[in-house]
Amino acid sequence: MNEMIDGTSLQVGRAPQVFVDNWLIEQVDSVTRRWHKPQPLQEDPVLVGDRPWELTPYFTYSNYNVLRDPTDGLIKCWYEDLGPMERYQPHPWRNRMLYAVSEDGVHFDKPALGRISIGGEDTNIFAGYVEGATPDAKNPWADVGVHSGAVVIDPSPANPDERYRMLFSRSLPSLSQVVECAHSADGIVWTPYKERPTFGSQKNLNDVSTITYDPVTKLFTQYTRHAYMTVGGIPASRIETPSGGRGSFRTYFPHRPDLMNKRRVYRTVSADFVHWTELVPISTPDDEMDNLDEAHYGCGQFSVGNMQFGTLGVFHGTDNGMYVRLIYSRDGINFRTTDNGLPFIAPRGEGHWDRYMVTQVSPPIRVGDQWYFYHGGARNHHDYWYAGKQRLDHEEARNPQAEMRYCLGVATLRYEGMASIDSVRPRLGRLVTRPLLTDGLTLAINARCRKGGSIRVAVLDSEHNVLPGRSFDDCIPFTGDAIRHTVQWKDGDDFGGTRGPIDFRKLAFLLDDAEIFGFVFEGDGPVPEVAKP
Repeated sequence: MNEMIDGTSLQVGRAPQVFVDNWLIEQVDSVTRRWHKPQPLQEDPVLVGDRPWELTPYFTYSNYNVLRDPTDGLIKCWYEDLGPMERYQPHPWRNRMLYAVSEDGVHFDKPALGRISIGGEDTNIFAGYVEGATPDAKNPWADVGVHSGAVVIDPSPANPDERYRMLFSRSLPSLSQVVECAHSADGIVWTPYKERPTFGSQKNLNDVSTITYDPVTKLFTQYTRHAYMTVGGIPASRIETPSGGRGSFRTYFPHRPDLMNKRRVYRTVSADFVHWTELVPISTPDDEMDNLDEAHYGCGQFSVGNMQFGTLGVFHGTDNGMYVRLIYSRDGINFRTTDNGLPFIAPRGEGHWDRYMVTQVSPPIRVGDQWYFYHGGARNHHDYWYAGKQRLDHEEARNPQAEMRYCLGVATLRYEGMASIDSVRPRLGRLVTRPLLTDGLTLAINARCRKGGSIRVAVLDSEHNVLPGRSFDDCIPFTGDAIRHTVQWKDGDDFGGTRGPIDFRKLAFLLDDAEIFGFVFEGDGPVPEVAKP
């Protein structure tokens, strides 16, 4: 499916632009696109279960959130613990939520919150099941589970008590789940909303949600699951699997979109966090791209300029593992895969704490010139430990408490550096953009040169004429490595010269053993006026 985009998307303003596709590009010579993946900051995870009350920390979609709090600059983590594990169990329901905080993004503290005590010891638990406890104002959910909590921060709420908001599933002993919402002034003391959320015509969701807030539109965007996504027009007699029951994924019918019953991702939007729009599918398994047993499990979300990105969890039902694929959209609805669907973050295999599974839920956090991608990982498989009635012949099913271990790690990537346009010697490379419109005054590039390499920039009008003083020869070459380098010409850094408010400009990049990740127009230039029809 193609995005509904047109020439207005080339009115880029002062939004950062990245080269993940060819939309900005008019022509190229002797260059290639290279994809870049987050790399582990360190071998060990940054957050593990190490307290007596942490029975089974659950770092997977979407049971943890790592956010930088704009009020104090601290990096905060809200995460779930599944509670005790039992032999041949169904999915546990005695879930609870815990809190950790970090100043440097690597070393996390688990402060005693003064909310919930276990065995006489103050804990970092703030909501959810506590054996023998009675619900009260401190913990209204003491007798039920709080599962799959999606936490989001509104930096300037109309009501200070709603600075932090959480959507979660109330897990019941019957193993059914009911979606609820709560709000908080500090991210620790939570109050349930009096009204249950609605999602267009739907009153409930499946689990796994990620939520972001846009301070410009003042809207919350949620990527989630439809409550009936696995229900298709399939006779019950055709969905019993050889292992008994329905297993971890339903019987699949290729090239039958009317019978699509794999896990997939939907989008819904809200202004008040309670009333959400009708769910729209944004990422559905594809018979050409995805394997027979691959499903789209959940999806983190972040943006670069006006582009939306998703860290999509791809679940392998047969191997029972998961990796992260990077997807993107220019309209927020229609998403495409990057790098031909190859993993963005992948399990590292035997000997590593993220042996079989990785997940990525929250937007990356900028630390210096790097993005920190906080990702969950597991040495165990996805669901052998809760296959229940299948009674699988596997140690994770027989002894899940000993075999399961989920942790939180961090991988780093150059800021806005998921893809680059690269040229290598002995040839020079060139990239020319389509005509762009901006109210910016200067041009900054995110680029890196190899030893002896350089980048020069020329500016052209929409008819491909080089502007006076803005040729490659006029440009002072960039020879370094920077995420924001302001391009200079002999007479200054105003990229466009004399121009009207609706004059488009092309950029030409001459690459000599160098790569460019993106660019952004900065400063205050002429404000585009409304064009009359």
